[in-house]
Amino acid sequence: MLRFNLTRPAAAYLKEKLNLTPDEEEIALYGLQVIIYPLISLLSISLVGWLLGCLYTTLAATLTAAFLRLWSGGAHSRSPLTCTLLGAVVSPALGKTSLILTPHLSPFNLFVIVILGSLLSLTFVWRLAPVDSPAKPLLSPEYRQRMRRLSITSVFFIAAVQIALLAAAGAPAVVLALSLGLWWQTFTLTRAGHRFATLIDEIISPGVGR
Repeated sequence: MLRFNLTRPAAAYLKEKLNLTPDEEEIALYGLQVIIYPLISLLSISLVGWLLGCLYTTLAATLTAAFLRLWSGGAHSRSPLTCTLLGAVVSPALGKTSLILTPHLSPFNLFVIVILGSLLSLTFVWRLAPVDSPAKPLLSPEYRQRMRRLSITSVFFIAAVQIALLAAAGAPAVVLALSLGLWWQTFTLTRAGHRFATLIDEIISPGVGR
């Protein structure tokens, strides 16, 4: 639905103006999807986060999840519409949750949450990452190992950033938002995360991608 409305006409316009071959049109279509869909998703997430008064924590959770997802993969929605709507709900919810909970947590409590949460995420990432998709299978064992190492390194990096922020006694809500984003992305690696993505697909975009 969203794919047709946004990228197909643009790709057809480029084909007409630049005299593209059908193969070149498909390449242009893919390029437009890579640029437009993430941009729309980020803008919608930012807008909802701003309206809820939690823009910075929303972005912290979003970028953390996206950073780990680069290497670890995870459950995929069948349509960009579903992905955009889910992101516009989940990320601001994580950002708002961090703002609500942080005043009730001491720096020591946050430190414990960061350490235990990172270890839990590291366990799942170690066992499950990278998680590929039918549209982009990871066939090379060497490539899978590289993505797995990068996923593990990402968890350590995120934890290091959180500890540095705690040591500087700044932005405790952002620290918690980073953990929530990390946990959400870790959830998408699991079978439960895949079942959840399938359920949301059936609710929002039934029949799309089949």
